[in-house]
Amino acid sequence: MAEYLVSTCGLSPEAAAKAAPRFSNLATTDRPDAVLAFLRSQGLGKAQVRAIVSRKPPLLLSDVDATLAPKFTALRALGLNRADAARLFALFPSALTYGVHSNLLPRVLLWLDLLGSTTLLMKWLAKAWLLKYSVDLLLKNLATLRAIGLPEARLTALVRLQPTIIMQSPDKLKALVARVEPCAAGLPPSSGMYTWCLFALHNIGVHAFETKKAVVTRGFGCTDDEFAAMFRRAPCFMFSSEEMLRRKVEFLSTACGLGCVVNNPVLLTFSVDKRMAPRLRALEALRSRGIVVRKTSLATVVRLPEAVFLERYIHRYKQDVPQLLELYLESQGQTQTN
Repeated sequence: MAEYLVSTCGLSPEAAAKAAPRFSNLATTDRPDAVLAFLRSQGLGKAQVRAIVSRKPPLLLSDVDATLAPKFTALRALGLNRADAARLFALFPSALTYGVHSNLLPRVLLWLDLLGSTTLLMKWLAKAWLLKYSVDLLLKNLATLRAIGLPEARLTALVRLQPTIIMQSPDKLKALVARVEPCAAGLPPSSGMYTWCLFALHNIGVHAFETKKAVVTRGFGCTDDEFAAMFRRAPCFMFSSEEMLRRKVEFLSTACGLGCVVNNPVLLTFSVDKRMAPRLRALEALRSRGIVVRKTSLATVVRLPEAVFLERYIHRYKQDVPQLLELYLESQGQTQTN
């Protein structure tokens, strides 16, 4: 049987040798052949079939009509097309071992309801094992988020943005929720930014968060309250690496100071090399030519979309400073094209 698993199913010799004892009672390969033929008939490619069999070799012992076919039929009945049904099982082969009514349909139905479309379901199945978790666990976690006062619309948006937030133990979710208050003091769950703080904390471990917080508080010399004010207004700045965050803090400390950043923490989300420094250099070049430019506070200038900045501060002065665009692009590491 090991030879069959290698030559016909595409398993590695090591994987085949490990799986072979499960097939010791087979007199023929009729049933495995039937399973392989069925999977291919459902639109699964050779690589997908190999991946499924490698993950779950016992599936080769399945009764096609009694066990496998009903699962594909059930997904098609939910509205998944042939390709999506095949891809679902390719992405999560364990679903082929689920009971249709006890596990498969309830889990897929819940995720379709939460995500709102087959498109999002397939997108997230490619990134996370959505179907691994029981409906009871998912509903318990949803109840926890509702209990803290998260509005239904924001809860839906959060799950669609990051489904894994409800794919953890209830205790871990409660611990995550408990982290929000000290990190973003005073932010009510009904606020849209509460959702983003929860999202950020879910993606940043406790140690990493504390390390990055120290970079900000020590670099600016700010208090915990000032840090909380920054985090609750622009939590995604904490996605920067520790080194990148340190560079931003050093640059902004010189360019505008703590007060500006506390009021405009979104500045910490912008690149020093590609955005902040080049724009400040362009303004300095204008001033060095005696050109008076209005509305040049760092917060205003850096937050402008690129097209608006170019029109307002670069193209407008091309007669006065012909080389300004070239200087700006060089500061970004780009080359001007004609």
